[in-house]
Amino acid sequence: MFNRITIIGLGLIGGSLALAIKEKKLAREIIGISRRKSTIDFAVKKKIVNFATVNLKDGVKNSDLVIIAAPVFKIVDIANALVPFLKDSAILTDAGSTKKYIIKNIEKTGLESLNFVGSHPIAGSEKSGIKYADKDLFKGAYCVLTKTRNTNPKSLSKIKKFWEKLGMKIIVMSSEAHDRLLSRISHLPHAVSASLVNSVGVNRLDLAAGGFRDTTRIASGEPELWKDIFLTNRENLVKDIEIFKKELLKIEAALKNNNSQDLLRLLSKAKSIRDVL
Repeated sequence: MFNRITIIGLGLIGGSLALAIKEKKLAREIIGISRRKSTIDFAVKKKIVNFATVNLKDGVKNSDLVIIAAPVFKIVDIANALVPFLKDSAILTDAGSTKKYIIKNIEKTGLESLNFVGSHPIAGSEKSGIKYADKDLFKGAYCVLTKTRNTNPKSLSKIKKFWEKLGMKIIVMSSEAHDRLLSRISHLPHAVSASLVNSVGVNRLDLAAGGFRDTTRIASGEPELWKDIFLTNRENLVKDIEIFKKELLKIEAALKNNNSQDLLRLLSKAKSIRDVL
């Protein structure tokens, strides 16, 4: 599909992207950009990329597709910095977990001239770093693409085909709709998981069985990454936290009142919803 693809940020997502692109032969050449020399050395040694550098100019030169796989706040800064070095026909996309902030700030800073398509591959792990990169990370998962009045239809179509060739199912929606939805099904669960871990503490975690481990797995996610996600979607997340608090208070009330009927109803409702998955 592309002669050269550049991936900025060689963590779990960026590294997995490189491996998946390589396996599917979607590019003749894969370039990696990272701020850490150790990551660059690892990526080249393991042949995850063809070439890697810390230099933005060298990394994006002559690339047909540039993918920014970085924490949300850094995505706009990186996009700003690479504009002078992109060739005119290059497509820019990202892998950010919130979309409204990214699109709003790209347009606000005059970057609407960029051939930009917002992407969110909804795939990942509580692990972080290129050493956990997995070529199958994206298979069968959803990818949300955001369309605005500035989106080039041909670029949108090509990016859609790109993610599809990596095995993803594509949904196109507005950045606002994306952030509302992801707040409920991704960002709130992480906030709940982190709060649960913090409320329990470290005492006798050796006795924690599958339930605690499953419920709190995502609390091991990269803190800096999730800080940015929470802050750039804070309005939606605050609303969803309020809804969650009300649901938790219902269980608290049933316990205080020793009301087995209400308790059973709440647990049964939760089971029926969860079983849909």
